[in-house]
Amino acid sequence: MRSIEILVLEHEREVPAALFGDWARARGHTLRTVSVAELTRFPDPHTLDVVVSLGSDRSVPASHEPWIAPEIEFLRSAHECHVPVLGICFGAQALASALGGEVSHAAQLALDWTTLDTHDGALISTGPWLRWHEDILTVPPGARELASVGSVPLAFVHGSSVGVQFHPEVDAELAHAWIEDSRRMLSDRAVDLAALRRQVAHAAPGAPARAHELFDRIARLWRERPYS
Repeated sequence: MRSIEILVLEHEREVPAALFGDWARARGHTLRTVSVAELTRFPDPHTLDVVVSLGSDRSVPASHEPWIAPEIEFLRSAHECHVPVLGICFGAQALASALGGEVSHAAQLALDWTTLDTHDGALISTGPWLRWHEDILTVPPGARELASVGSVPLAFVHGSSVGVQFHPEVDAELAHAWIEDSRRMLSDRAVDLAALRRQVAHAAPGAPARAHELFDRIARLWRERPYS
């Protein structure tokens, strides 16, 4: 695959591209990371190769930040211009909303390294993958569900655009930083921090290899661009 420039939409500095950035640089690609909250306008999608929307502690249905609706419209425009979009966690929710899906508050916080029920093992492996989200999405019309846990969709594909309701970009260092930054909230939610740290110790060492494999598979869609 030729070298490309990837526009990365970052919502908070604490939620960086991390392993995705490592993968992109290893494959010879260039990242152009922008802080969404600081944008005065989104770029013309016709000028872009690929867009990646990262995670956030904001909520598509419940937060009132003025950048959320414009980002959703931008993702819709990019997809309609046949620019592949990868949405990660919040980014997946924003992409689902952009393509006609729904996002709603979940009954409880999802926080663990989860083994998925994959419906397309050639694209999404079973993991384990880190889930850390309070909202859930529906698969947009015309999209195909790629993975779930029970009845909860966790990944979908629509043409060359993919949404993953988990964090393949997270390594051990970032996972521990999130846990430390969220200790009060997690304690309030009665999350077993010791058990969570054991999960990180068990699952995170394999995270880089799993992430690179997943991003390689998704990148093949960028080359094929199978829009209907």
